[in-house]
Amino acid sequence: MFFNIYLVNQRTTTMAIAAVYNYMKLQNRPYSVNDVVTNLHNEYNKTAIQKAMDQLVIDGKLFEKVYGKQKIYCVVQDSAYDTDELMRIDKELQSHANEVESKYLDVMKEMKEQEALLNSLKSSLTLEDVQKEKDVLQQNVKQLTHKLDDLMESSSTEIENLQESKRKAQENLDEYTREYLKRKKICVEIIDCILESYPGSKDELYEEVGIDSTTV
Repeated sequence: MFFNIYLVNQRTTTMAIAAVYNYMKLQNRPYSVNDVVTNLHNEYNKTAIQKAMDQLVIDGKLFEKVYGKQKIYCVVQDSAYDTDELMRIDKELQSHANEVESKYLDVMKEMKEQEALLNSLKSSLTLEDVQKEKDVLQQNVKQLTHKLDDLMESSSTEIENLQESKRKAQENLDEYTREYLKRKKICVEIIDCILESYPGSKDELYEEVGIDSTTV
């Protein structure tokens, strides 16, 4: 049974090696392991493709170049290829490696952003904490509302007292004004009677008896 499984695995590896080599030779372009897995429509898993490409490197049919953390593979060219063609392929290798590296950096950036968001969520208030904070705020609002009601009631009482004081003051002023006018009238009548037999003028009379003419 185990021997049968071994034979199946060997057959799969052989088929994967052939498929990878044929594809790489046909395309004649640099690819990463993930590229080949995708381009072969996941016919073989990543482990099988990686083993196949490693074996092809050992066999001298593929060569690999490491760019940063990325491994890029390309088919070994026949001696018939000239220098320009080899340079072109090398540029493609570099370009492809830069593209892969850029994608890698984008993924790393997104991961860091997600980690920062996760840490932010962890450090924020929990639902239970928010409910407690809400209860405290509601209690504070009730206390402030009660103080405001007391203040309004106190202010209303003071306003009423001030209005009552103003009313009484106005009544007293009206009474004093009426009394003043009454006494002024009596005074004027008396002065008029005196002036009928007084030898001098009204101003002389006022000056003699000490009356301020502006008040009469």
